[in-house]
Amino acid sequence: MSEAETTVRPSLGASRDGRPAPPPAPGWRERWRRRPLGFELGTGIALLAAYVVVAVSAIVVFWSTLGALATNPAWVPPPPYFRATLGPSSAHPFGVLPGIGTDLFRAVWQATPWDLAIVAGILAFDVALGWLLGAAAGMSEGGALDLAVTFVGDTIGAVPSFFWVIVLAAGLVTIRAGALTIPAFVVLFGLVIWPATARTTRERARALAREPFLEAARASGARPSYLYFRHILPNSTSPLLAQLPIDVAPIFFVLVTFPWFWDCSGPNIDHAGGSTGIPPPYLLPSIPPFSPLPALNFPEWGNLLAVGACEGFPITTAGPVYLWMFLPPLVAIVGLGAAISLTCDGILRRRARHGETTGGRGPSRRPPRDRAGG
Repeated sequence: MSEAETTVRPSLGASRDGRPAPPPAPGWRERWRRRPLGFELGTGIALLAAYVVVAVSAIVVFWSTLGALATNPAWVPPPPYFRATLGPSSAHPFGVLPGIGTDLFRAVWQATPWDLAIVAGILAFDVALGWLLGAAAGMSEGGALDLAVTFVGDTIGAVPSFFWVIVLAAGLVTIRAGALTIPAFVVLFGLVIWPATARTTRERARALAREPFLEAARASGARPSYLYFRHILPNSTSPLLAQLPIDVAPIFFVLVTFPWFWDCSGPNIDHAGGSTGIPPPYLLPSIPPFSPLPALNFPEWGNLLAVGACEGFPITTAGPVYLWMFLPPLVAIVGLGAAISLTCDGILRRRARHGETTGGRGPSRRPPRDRAGG
C-alpha cells in the first residue's frame, strides 16, 4: 500500500474532523460525589419519605375503616370521671384521647394519609395557579393575561386565605347541606391560596423576560411556548420553593383553630350523660357546621389536636394539663411543615452552592455545529 493510499484514522481522543472529543458523561456515583444532597435537603427528603411510608402502611392496615376511628364510649369522659389510666402505656403508646374516645397512636397513624392528601392537593393548586399563571403573566408584561392575573390575584390576596375559606365554606353549606366535603375543601383552599406565589413568580419572570439571552432567542424566531417552558418556568422555581412552606401554615390553621373554638365552647354533659349547657363537668366535642370532616371520629390531625387541646389544656376551668392529649398530632403537623421547609430550602441552597442561582436553564453553552464538518 502506497503512502497516498494510507487511511489516517483519528485517535481515540479526537473526533473525525480532528477536534478533541468531548469527555465521557460522568456516572451517577461521580455526580453524587460532586453534588451531594446536603444536610437540609437530605433531612427533608428523609422526613417526607418517612411520612409517605407511614401513610402507605396506614392505608394497608386500616383499609376497610380508613375513614373512621375505632372508639370506645367508656373512654369519652376525661379524668377524673374515667378512672382508668389514660396516659401513655404499653397498650396505648400515645395515651387515649377523651372526647372522641380513641387510641391516640392509632388515630395519628390513621390520619396520616388523609392529611398528606389534603396538603398535597392544596399545594398542587398553588403550583398550578400561582407558579404557572405567575410565570405566564410576567412573560407577557402589560398584556391581557398579565392584567387579568394581577387583578384577580391582588383582589383575592387582599383578604387572608383562611378567611376566604371560612366564608366560602359557610356559603356552600348554606346553599346545600353536606356539600362541603374534603375534596371541596381542597378546591376552595386551592382557589384562594395561589396569589402570593403568583405575585413573586410574576416579578421573577418579568425580570427574566428582559435578559439578553431571552431577547436573543426571541429575535432568532423562538416561539413563546418554547421560551416559556425552556427558560421562564425553570428559572422561576425559586419563588415557588420559597412560598410553598409558608402556605402550609394557613391550611392547618383552618383545620385546627375553628374546631378548637367550636369544641371548647361547645355543650357540656353531666355525670348522667345528659346535656346541660352549663359549665363543667366536661366538654362534649362536636363537628362545626362548616367543617369538611364527615364525623367527629374522622381521622384528621387538626381535629385530633383541637379535641386534645380542649380536653387536655382547659382554658375555661382550672384543672391539670394532660400533654399527651395534644402533643402527638401537634408534633405530626410541625414535623410535616419542617419536612417541606427543609426540602425546599435544601433545593435552593444546593442550586446556589453549585452556581444554579436562577433555578433553571440559562442560555445554551453548546458550541455551534460546524456545518462543513456535518
